[in-house]
Amino acid sequence: MFSKTKKILILTVFFAVLLYGEGEGTSEKQDSGSSKSEAVKVVKSGSDEIEQATNRGNSAHKYSKKSSKHNKKHKNKSEWNSKNSKNTSSKASDTLNSKGKNSKSQTDSLTKSKKNVKIVKAVEKEKEGESKYNGKVIKFIATTDGKVIKNEDAKQKHPIASLTKVMNIMVALDQVDKGKVKLSDKVCFTPDVVDTGGSWLNAKAGDCFTLRDLLRAEIIYSANNAAYMVASYIGKGNLDNYVKLMNEKAKEFGMKDTQYFTPSGLPTSMTKKQMDISTAYDMYLLGRQAIKDERLREWMSEKELELLNEKGEEVVYNNRNHLLGQFGVFGLKTGFHEQAGYNMIVSSKIGNLEIISVSLGNKSDVERTEEQKKEFQAIEKNLVPIYKAGQVVANKFKIKDAVKKEITGILAENVYQLGNTDYKFEVKDLRVTAEKDGILKGDVIGKLQVLSNDNKIVNTIDIVASNDYKRLSLLGKVLRFVTFGMA
Repeated sequence: MFSKTKKILILTVFFAVLLYGEGEGTSEKQDSGSSKSEAVKVVKSGSDEIEQATNRGNSAHKYSKKSSKHNKKHKNKSEWNSKNSKNTSSKASDTLNSKGKNSKSQTDSLTKSKKNVKIVKAVEKEKEGESKYNGKVIKFIATTDGKVIKNEDAKQKHPIASLTKVMNIMVALDQVDKGKVKLSDKVCFTPDVVDTGGSWLNAKAGDCFTLRDLLRAEIIYSANNAAYMVASYIGKGNLDNYVKLMNEKAKEFGMKDTQYFTPSGLPTSMTKKQMDISTAYDMYLLGRQAIKDERLREWMSEKELELLNEKGEEVVYNNRNHLLGQFGVFGLKTGFHEQAGYNMIVSSKIGNLEIISVSLGNKSDVERTEEQKKEFQAIEKNLVPIYKAGQVVANKFKIKDAVKKEITGILAENVYQLGNTDYKFEVKDLRVTAEKDGILKGDVIGKLQVLSNDNKIVNTIDIVASNDYKRLSLLGKVLRFVTFGMA
């Protein structure tokens, strides 16, 4: 009896080895190719120094990220960073991944669906003229972890104009998170709000939009009537109640020198209220909070907003941020009225660095944009490359239920020090499980944690699979079990 059982066991193991061997060969062959790359050696202890590879950065691997259940499973805020940082300037091209173009069939389908839709440009009411502010331009630029790059009168109070709308949106999203309203709620314009002056969402009384699209209209096009409608809807018709929530949220964010009087930042001549006031430093704090929200982060990066009007026409509203796609810029908000001048909050992601740049009081839109460009050009000159996107990480990453138990990973983005920053780096193995499709090239398998001097995590960079790896077959799992993981 024992002999018969032994024979069955041996045959089972024999067939499992055959099946196991089929997939093993492919993965090993793929792995051997990537092993020739230079390795990023990162110590596991945050207190140790980085052990850099010899001749670092001479080669970089390119890969095309594929979608998979595993990728969805491990999505987090850092993946928004990766998606939005793809449009850096050529000097600081940081993201290894690039969005693929739609397939021909998808494009054809989209063309057919829009074939009979008339596309029109939004009717503009905003008249941006010469600023009446004659003071010095106020600036504050810093990384999101607090590394100050420039401080020019950052605590001086100044009218912020439409930068006010960022807080309007933050309060609305807070109410959504509390379950008091939904982004899918249908909100219809009332006669007292629809013709709010300045930049506007082209609409008439009775026209309805989702709350989500009203918020997008605020951040992309700076629509004042959208901002007032959001405040009226959530404040149940009482704008002052909504503004009160905005001021409470400002205190929560540590914005000590900020006071809101209106939902959108319009001047006293239009609202009969005091001007919304803040500082460049407080706007930095606001920007830092805003980019933590994945929804807002996505909306602020959209170059245009397309909404159907009552005629069935597709109205196109262009983003007022002319820096999108340059220097890693993915947001945030512009603002203007005569007393405030031309204001701006800029959010940028360059590799592992996230930067908020605030300027208040420029004389024109062109000057505002050009000065911000100069600031980011100066930042680029101070970047110290540490690792390149595509470099192999020395650590092996454990994969459950894959033919290959341990695989190598590559960095998805460039890694920098900025000026005198002294970041440390630590590898985290996510110990992912291979699902039906196995592990696909581009799947996130680990994280490179960026640590401050006090060992706090200030950012993370995705570490991804450089090849495809097959999932372990059922017999392969049996073999691995009976051999106590040796197979």
